[in-house]
Amino acid sequence: MMPVACKRASETPAEGARGPQAGNPAPAPAPATSLPVQVLPGLEVISKPEEAAAALRREWPQPYELLEDRLPQRKARELRRCTDIEGVDVNDVDVVSQRDTEVVQLQFLQCRVMKALTTARPSRTSQVRELLKLKSPGDVLPAAMAPEFGEAQPDKTRERQGKSWSATEPELHFEPREGERNAFSLAVTGQDTFGLLEWWATGDFNGDGQEDVIAYRAMSPRGGSLTDIAGFVLTRSQPQGVLQILEQWR
Repeated sequence: MMPVACKRASETPAEGARGPQAGNPAPAPAPATSLPVQVLPGLEVISKPEEAAAALRREWPQPYELLEDRLPQRKARELRRCTDIEGVDVNDVDVVSQRDTEVVQLQFLQCRVMKALTTARPSRTSQVRELLKLKSPGDVLPAAMAPEFGEAQPDKTRERQGKSWSATEPELHFEPREGERNAFSLAVTGQDTFGLLEWWATGDFNGDGQEDVIAYRAMSPRGGSLTDIAGFVLTRSQPQGVLQILEQWR
């Protein structure tokens, strides 16, 4: 979507005014520019921000149950819609297989993105809009977006700080996916991993006037069955440099 420019109201000089001195109207303000909140095709569950509030209350085709030993203070043990997951972690949900866990993860991420969209504002300026068209964004994506399998490694986390994903994984490669549904979707391959990156939404999600972008990342190890799924709210306040992570959801 193109930026929406606010029209500038015309002003008529007061009758009898002489020259640029008293009696002439003040110069009209420069037109303001507003970048609207956007929902991109990858999110799938809604097509525009105005649909988010209703979608949060909509019942899912299949409800989930909380594990018996998790969140004992909660009387309602079924999760039927996005509004039921407040304070619930994916690991609190009773699922049978790893595949089921990944389905729940995806559903929870979609819920969190839609909740963020209900309070998102149009942006005054953007340093991220052009990133949506990059075919190989590894140099601007933070290294913290790289997948992790197994237990977290503090030393590795410190090593990644301030670096791009490509800087910590030189063999990282991105390839645009085909089809209208995949307009903002990239296939990702690394030395030992593969998966995808999708842009899901843009808007001002923290109220600072800068446009932010929400990314979905799912990666698996070659020859393995696990998938590391995560969502990120990313931003940047200057034209160059690595994106900053405002929020991370798993």
